[in-house]
Amino acid sequence: MSLEHFLNADFDLSLRPRWRRPDGEAARRRITDLAWHALFLAEDNDSVVVPEEVPEDFVEYLHRCRIPMPILTVEPSHRAEKRLSPSGWNADAACRNERYRRPADHPTLEAVARVNGRRFCARIEDAILGGGHVIAEIEDESRLREQLENLPGTPGGWILKAEHGNAGLGNRRLRTRTLSAGDLKTVRRMFEEDDVVILERWRTRLRDLCSTLIVTASGGADRLGLHEVVNTADGALIGDLFEEDPAPLARWRSPMAEAAEAVAGRLAAAGYTGPACIDAFVWDDRGQPRLRPLVDLNARREISAGASSLWRRLGGRGAAYWRFFTHRKLRLPDTYVEIETGLGCDAYAVGRGSGALLTAPLWLGSRRRPVAKAAVLFLGHDRDEVFALDRRFRERFER
Repeated sequence: MSLEHFLNADFDLSLRPRWRRPDGEAARRRITDLAWHALFLAEDNDSVVVPEEVPEDFVEYLHRCRIPMPILTVEPSHRAEKRLSPSGWNADAACRNERYRRPADHPTLEAVARVNGRRFCARIEDAILGGGHVIAEIEDESRLREQLENLPGTPGGWILKAEHGNAGLGNRRLRTRTLSAGDLKTVRRMFEEDDVVILERWRTRLRDLCSTLIVTASGGADRLGLHEVVNTADGALIGDLFEEDPAPLARWRSPMAEAAEAVAGRLAAAGYTGPACIDAFVWDDRGQPRLRPLVDLNARREISAGASSLWRRLGGRGAAYWRFFTHRKLRLPDTYVEIETGLGCDAYAVGRGSGALLTAPLWLGSRRRPVAKAAVLFLGHDRDEVFALDRRFRERFER
């Protein structure tokens, strides 16, 4: 049966027991606009749920690049004959699921919330992968202050993580034992919405990694893949690097696979099956690179899944770097044709299968409202080429 893909970008935060939905149109748009980044998940007869009609000029752009437009389902419609495939199973996805003729099987919402919690992740790490990174699970602000006062000093400080969050959302780096006004604002928001925060030691990261897998009912790690992630210094997502032969990751492939197998077993035992992604990093331990194979566990589909699917359909050769751009930081021409002209030889070329390829609309609606996050897939022979494409794109179009 064909699928109807739905990127519910508020999935992680929606698992908080007292989550407050964003107020205001702009805040809501920042979430709904992310649905466009699932555009190329759809294969064959699959469809993708999008928040509004796709602009004709973006369709024309994809046609020039010989990228087929998938079947789109515009909110609030649905294609009842298909089977819903959300990024993650929260209450909203479960409600949507009942609109289909054959609702998809899915884990209980209680199991989903539990395995996506950072306490679940921390306990797996301590039990089977070697701990030492997590300092404490903390239930209130006074306990956090007490914990910080008793910690020995460290040059890098610490990182505080809400029970439910992702890609830097719900994280706060603490550089001193004394909480600043900004720290307190974030911490209080965490405790207003969530039950627990996790305090970890800050590590100097050398490389960020991600394993993707499908957890089977028997606890297996099916379709296991490994790729590199590009993050900000504080761990917020910038983009994902996919390579045909990722030689720099060879050293970490085996321990990452072992960790994924162990995590899959624990997820299945806790009642979860389906897509998952495991964040990891290589860190500097007094001059020696060391792997932390389980930093965060997300029992859902990774946001870059559509981009990696498109890269594979284009041949999956060489390297591809898919990255976000905040629209307000871009200085773009008014049309896709002008952007292609501005890119010159760096624009995606069908014949050579390389260049900069836009993977979501830049503007929406008759008033051409900018989307919150633009996304570009840089395609080339190797990582050096795709990073060079990214650098030249930013030189041309960033403010």
